[in-house]
Amino acid sequence: MEKNDINQLMINLAKDYYIEDIPITTLTNKYELSRYKILKYLNDAKEQGIITINIQAPYERNYELERLLGSMFDTSFFILKESEDLTNSNYYFWKFSAEIIEDYIIQANIVSLSWGDSIYQIIEQFKPAITENLIFTQFVGEIGKYHSLAGSMRLVQKAASKFEANYLTLTAPLYIINNQARELLALEPLLQKTLVTAEKSDVILTAVATPASITSVDSWNQNKHLLFGDSFNQTCGFAYGRPFDEYGNILNLENDKTFGLSLEQIFKIPKRICVNNNKFKTGALIGALRGNFFTHMFLNEKSALSILDQLEQ
Repeated sequence: MEKNDINQLMINLAKDYYIEDIPITTLTNKYELSRYKILKYLNDAKEQGIITINIQAPYERNYELERLLGSMFDTSFFILKESEDLTNSNYYFWKFSAEIIEDYIIQANIVSLSWGDSIYQIIEQFKPAITENLIFTQFVGEIGKYHSLAGSMRLVQKAASKFEANYLTLTAPLYIINNQARELLALEPLLQKTLVTAEKSDVILTAVATPASITSVDSWNQNKHLLFGDSFNQTCGFAYGRPFDEYGNILNLENDKTFGLSLEQIFKIPKRICVNNNKFKTGALIGALRGNFFTHMFLNEKSALSILDQLEQ
């Protein structure tokens, strides 16, 4: 292909991708090119000045709140200041968080994901990249909302497609009541490979959940007395599938029914990132911070202020 033709192709790709917002998967069919080729042409177009990007960030961090909460808990905080554009505040939060988190991901070899809308929205904002040696994986079983786009199995596939990476899934439920069944299932070769890989993760990306995440799934709600016993009544939140109280104590440890990595394995993972822009999870967030469950926490300003307000009370 001649130079003029290549330049025109790069211009067309840039218009379609950056102006028309056409996904790369659609462009591969339109231009009969691989994802790798398209990303390479777009990168070349930037280097040659065909594409110039001016960023006018609609958001900034609240460093004062970050320092204040950082002095109270052994966690690194990233807090988005409240924007005047309230209509797009959620979008700005996901974009703000994704831009920082994707740097951690690109430097990693293995990234473990949980489930939920927060993780889904973060992945949506990741910029396409090629990281062939990267692996996304589940580290615990499925929550049970199988018709949701935010199930962990679908999310590892979605994240992997963003980064041209590999992925491993864990085709098992989050909770298995029968102890022997749970232990034997972990030895099945396909599942064992996922768990062994997940144990070597550099990053976990997750969120805190409230007891409603359990009661909203019929199977768990109907059997919560078998899963958690009386401790469910003391539960203010869930982290990594495990219930905890307002003081950060993991409940029901002696009878843990969670299928996946143990807490001991999880707490050895260097970066454990929690994302939250829901001020109604304040109690769960405080419990998680007291328990030192996460190394990094991304919050919007309302959530951060709500945490401080509740701590003062």
